[in-house]
Amino acid sequence: MKSTASRWTIGIALIIAIGVSYHPVHADYAAGMNAFKAKDYNTAATEFEAVLKEQPNEPATHYMLGLCRRAQNNLSAALGSFQKAVELDSANETPNPMYTITLGQTLNQAKQYNEAYSVLKGVSFNSLPNNYRSTYALLFANAANETNRAGEAVSVLSSQVRADSSNADLYQALGVAQDDLGDDKAAYTAFKRAYELNPNNDASGRYAVRAATAAARRSGSSSEKSTYYTDAARISEALASKNPTFEHNLLAGESWLGAKQYSKALTWFEKAKAQQSRNALVYYYIGQSYTSLGQFSSALSSLQQALDLGSGNADLRKKIYNQMGYVHEKNRDFMKAKRAYVEAGNTRQAAAMDQKEEAKAGNIEHETACRDFKNKIDALAMQAEEFEKLGDMESARQMREQLTVLQRQYAETCN
Repeated sequence: MKSTASRWTIGIALIIAIGVSYHPVHADYAAGMNAFKAKDYNTAATEFEAVLKEQPNEPATHYMLGLCRRAQNNLSAALGSFQKAVELDSANETPNPMYTITLGQTLNQAKQYNEAYSVLKGVSFNSLPNNYRSTYALLFANAANETNRAGEAVSVLSSQVRADSSNADLYQALGVAQDDLGDDKAAYTAFKRAYELNPNNDASGRYAVRAATAAARRSGSSSEKSTYYTDAARISEALASKNPTFEHNLLAGESWLGAKQYSKALTWFEKAKAQQSRNALVYYYIGQSYTSLGQFSSALSSLQQALDLGSGNADLRKKIYNQMGYVHEKNRDFMKAKRAYVEAGNTRQAAAMDQKEEAKAGNIEHETACRDFKNKIDALAMQAEEFEKLGDMESARQMREQLTVLQRQYAETCN
């Protein structure tokens, strides 16, 4: 579920805003800042390099040169400049944490996560200015997540969302960390809040749907399952209504399928099918929906289409054949069910079909015998009535006695 794009955007924007606030007294520095603001990074870098020839120990200039190099996608050079800024600034009585945070951020971007974690871990969170803390929390959380320290990420983010409760990116990052810990319910709560705060961020909505679905699947409570699946479906519908992509339509269908709202699921799967008419997974889901609605003929038709389209996907073929086997089993066509289960590699269910076929054959013989027995009882009852009409009450009595015995035997044997 990891998606760092929005975190990088916020982190860079905040740090650059902080970075341009300091101006060493030097004409080339001012020219560099003007070029940087105009996004002329080549010119800006040249000006900052000129400053460093005369003032090589100025951390702010190394920092700005690092920003230029990073904007040019030269992360190696940027890291060198940021490391120099941190090194020089450490001699000051109150080092500027901006330099360390920016170094950690760039190490994250370079996917040097262990180094990023070590650098950011050294920052005292409580001593940071308030306007640095959310940026730091996002960057530290990313490094911690990527180095299997999700618990530390949750700790920092949980603290910061209390202070910055309207920051959607913090909640999204918190959801990612809780997801890494396997806490689906907590992840869902965080992702849902992120999406509520920023409904234009589809990623948060999708993460919320997936976390709710995971929580539903793991829950042992049928009512809780229904709640999570229904929540997932409602968020999916919001996503699909605002941005009707194939993925969103499919998510809405999957969620309603989990919530056992099969007609609603079909509506969204049909929309997904209209967008990708040769997608085997869509037909498989449609087949599942029809199965649950008891429309077995339509289910088999959709499953066959899924099989025809998805023949190259071994896992999907297995699922399709298992579903086919289930539908044939419901239709009491046990030999077709067996063949489908064999194709799915489901030997246990395939063997069970032989037993059901034998029982079915035995049932047919039993039903035929009972039907003949009932016909014999009905004929005897008619004969008794005829004797009564003729006045032969003794013969009628004897037949009634025989009829009582036969009816009792029929009840014991056939009912």
